[in-house]
Amino acid sequence: MLSKYFYAKTQTEKFNNDLLWSMGEIKGRRVLIYGAGEGFVELNKKYFFKDALNVVAIADKKFECKCGGDCNCNKEFEGIRAIAPEQILNEDYDVILISNENPRPILNYLFNELNIENKDIRTVFNEEISDERTNYNYLCEFKFEKTLPKLVNRLKNKTVVLYGAGVFLELIKKYFDISGLNIVGIADRRFENHYENEEFLGYKVYSPSEIKDVNPDYVLVATKFYINIIEDLYYNTLKGTKIKIKPLLRKPFWTLVKEIWG
Repeated sequence: MLSKYFYAKTQTEKFNNDLLWSMGEIKGRRVLIYGAGEGFVELNKKYFFKDALNVVAIADKKFECKCGGDCNCNKEFEGIRAIAPEQILNEDYDVILISNENPRPILNYLFNELNIENKDIRTVFNEEISDERTNYNYLCEFKFEKTLPKLVNRLKNKTVVLYGAGVFLELIKKYFDISGLNIVGIADRRFENHYENEEFLGYKVYSPSEIKDVNPDYVLVATKFYINIIEDLYYNTLKGTKIKIKPLLRKPFWTLVKEIWG
């Protein structure tokens, strides 16, 4: 089953543009595709790799020989000659194109086990944000796509400052619609010495100490782990104010306990 991240990522304009650009660059060169899972099948319906590129073979562990030796089993996948990963060393190719949504283990295998050097190795899935895939799946684990609309409806006509200007918020802004929140700014310790009218993700930035002056109805903590931050805001930074503090991502009680006590 394909992940929600796969569908979210492949529906972005940047993914489409980047892949088409890369395919244009390697057109005419001998391409070996690594990865013959559901993701490749789905992508192949749109991008027609076999027709658009000079594909010499497709490699995947599921094509490993079962007959107990180095054989010449004739295998095909989606009309492409299929080989086991270790057979890559015997192939004549110019480019390896990794189709998997998580290319890191494959890159490690190619570099560390097959010792492939001086080859053009490209990935279909490229993370523009650090830990993009991991954090997206983390949000889906706690059904963020369902809880966010409820939060937006609950905070209708309320002013909001988001706290935490990190990659987690970048990911949320990229893949989820937070425009329904009346966001008046983003606060973070990194903005202690910010410039006048400085922005992050299109929003005005503030240091934590400036939140009181902004006086929003809510501060929504937009970090992956937030218990300590909420405590600090409640007992220190925003002590004595009527500003309400909540996490942007809601998690079950026992999940929070495990995160606190490890």
